Amino acid sequence: MKTPRVLVACMLAAVIQVVFPCSDACAQMGANAGFVEAFQPDFLSRDMVVFADVLELDDSQQAVLESLLTDYADSFKLGTEGLKDKMKAMKDQIIAAGDQGAMGVILGPINAWTTEKRKLHDRFVEDVQAILSEEQAARWPKLERAMRREKELPRGVLSGESLDLVVIARASDVPPEVMKASAADITAYEVAIDGALADRARQMAESQERIKAALAINDNTAGLREIELIVAKRVALRDLQERYITLLATAFGTQYGTAFRDRALREAYPSVYRPSSMIPYFAAARELPGLSPDQTAQLNALETEYSTWYAQWQTNLAQLYRTEEPKKQSEEARRRATQGQASVPKPSDPYRPMHDERDRYDEQTREAICKIVGPELCEQLPGAAKIAAAQQRPMTGASKGGAVPEPNLAPDGGMAEPRGRSRSQESRALPSSGTRSSSKDAPKSAD
Repeated sequence: MKTPRVLVACMLAAVIQVVFPCSDACAQMGANAGFVEAFQPDFLSRDMVVFADVLELDDSQQAVLESLLTDYADSFKLGTEGLKDKMKAMKDQIIAAGDQGAMGVILGPINAWTTEKRKLHDRFVEDVQAILSEEQAARWPKLERAMRREKELPRGVLSGESLDLVVIARASDVPPEVMKASAADITAYEVAIDGALADRARQMAESQERIKAALAINDNTAGLREIELIVAKRVALRDLQERYITLLATAFGTQYGTAFRDRALREAYPSVYRPSSMIPYFAAARELPGLSPDQTAQLNALETEYSTWYAQWQTNLAQLYRTEEPKKQSEEARRRATQGQASVPKPSDPYRPMHDERDRYDEQTREAICKIVGPELCEQLPGAAKIAAAQQRPMTGASKGGAVPEPNLAPDGGMAEPRGRSRSQESRALPSSGTRSSSKDAPKSAD
């Protein structure tokens, strides 16, 4: 059974992190209990722009709103500082309460502040609505949607969960006239995302209270169940984002839709959709002096083949992220539930096999380039020494997961007819979806 000191550490790590050190696992449970939100204001000074834009406030109304935001910030700061002081002063009381009583002591001031925080929120909303005209008040639902995107989107933890596709469309230089022509699709996206964000927020709020109760009695199973309910809402939101990437790309047309889709995927999966290091390598090979037209043609054909493989590899890796990321969200809580058991295995990196596959393919492609340009010119390419060493080793690519096809040369040294590639060659088998990521192997830190 955990000691009061450890229990306190787990709770306070997600609250103020001022009393004891705490593991990542217990901090995650505390974060899902909503302790972090207690110290996050509902309104910030930067929200002034959103209010003024959506509600079309005049100068005098903006001046009043600015004053209201300042008052809210002052009251919020006063409340959170008071809570921190109480928590510090209660250190000995929390420890003296023992395993079963510590959580009750901790939750007392936190719950009281949460109630007061809600009152501050409601009072601010009432004060703002009091200065609006009837026409401005009718825009309040639109403001709520805009504020929900502003506040809730950044709370995503899965790849693609926090995208704002309207912002990405503008960043992709989709012309205003195309955006206007696609207004119905954009509005449908905004409404759908608002509903998904509201569902996630509602689930998080409902689960937070149950997680607090689970923490109070060390019921890790109940806490894990609530975390998995939250994760399910995160997955639904991420999947909705991906559906609208496709829908909006279609609505924007081929000329603008492709750039929009590519940018959206890069922002959703930055560790996946990035240029291969082989692209500059091919460029360096084409710049070698004295290449014959035939050699240049072979390099171009090999690059086309490599690009096709790499695009499929990216697709497969992104799919692996979709499978593995949700598992990681509950894994720390599951590991905490089994903490202290001697037979708990350390999870492996589910992404490593695919990165190894890419590295092998890149190495074999560089070797294929050297065969085209010849050994003398190959020495002028980046990493020539490494390639030369690799060529001294026996080819074992097939046994390690498949070797890259060698340049398709005719017996006379010219280009032969293109060879077909089976689907299994282009799309390597993925690692088992049952493999789980470790706490250190967060997808955003994958190479």
